[in-house]
Amino acid sequence: MNKKHPIIKTTSHAPGLFFHLPFLALGVLLLGLPTSAFAAGDITTDANNGLSEKTKQVIEVSQAAVGRKVGNFKLLGSNGTEYRISDFLGKPLVINLIYSSCADSCPPLVTSLGNAVDISRDGMGAESFNVITVGFDTTFDTPEQMAEFGKDQELADDNWLFVGGELDQILGLSDDLGFEFYQVEGGFNHLDQITVIDGKGVVHTQIYGANFSPTLLGEPLKAIMFGTSTPYASIDDLVKRVRLFCTIYDPELGRYRFDYGIFVHLLAGATFLLAVGTFLARQLWRFAAESKAAQSKAAQNKDINKSDNIA
Repeated sequence: MNKKHPIIKTTSHAPGLFFHLPFLALGVLLLGLPTSAFAAGDITTDANNGLSEKTKQVIEVSQAAVGRKVGNFKLLGSNGTEYRISDFLGKPLVINLIYSSCADSCPPLVTSLGNAVDISRDGMGAESFNVITVGFDTTFDTPEQMAEFGKDQELADDNWLFVGGELDQILGLSDDLGFEFYQVEGGFNHLDQITVIDGKGVVHTQIYGANFSPTLLGEPLKAIMFGTSTPYASIDDLVKRVRLFCTIYDPELGRYRFDYGIFVHLLAGATFLLAVGTFLARQLWRFAAESKAAQSKAAQNKDINKSDNIA
């Protein structure tokens, strides 16, 4: 059914700016963007110059959000519950904006995110991070509609909410996330974007494209969780951090797994260092013994020479 969407966000860019972005890895090179700031996905390229100017503008707006603290916006659940961004902090937060009547890139984007979330949870723990999918078409994407969308996708659970929001809150959130969208005939043009926010509410990574590798989500999550300076709260916390450090993505298995090889390398390194230390200690001991013997012999020769002189 064709639904007429209201204009809920305007832009100074010309129509067609927000193509559903192929080849973002190329964008890393052409735009000179720091790889630590985002994950590569897909962008639009130009046959002559590699990247179109429109695409560059979109990515620049998105990348400008990296390092920005997200405001404490209000979101609405289907059961009448009001959520604030702060409700989900203290651990990484994955958030993306869609419109549920989208027949183009939104469904595969959510499906791809679902696969990455499952794999990341399998390796890092089911409650290690939160996920929010927000409907930005405030006329159609009511809290009830978003809940139904999440149910249809078989993705909604205690740690993944599908929510709506009031117009001013959605616009503020999209601005803070660097998410660009505007109305066109039959729907909206928008950037296919997933944002990873750290436990303090600061944008850490942007992921682009309707289809992306699970590692583009998993590695930023690991970086946030492992990179924290918070001291170990308990032995269990220490074990979890070690497990996280030793978890790697296996493309053949299609999931994260515990890499015991890291311990083999650590043991080999420790053995090598122990061997080198033992060798150096022996050399120092031998040098000290030889020096002492030489000093003793020199003292004896001095005594002998002294006795000969007296005689």
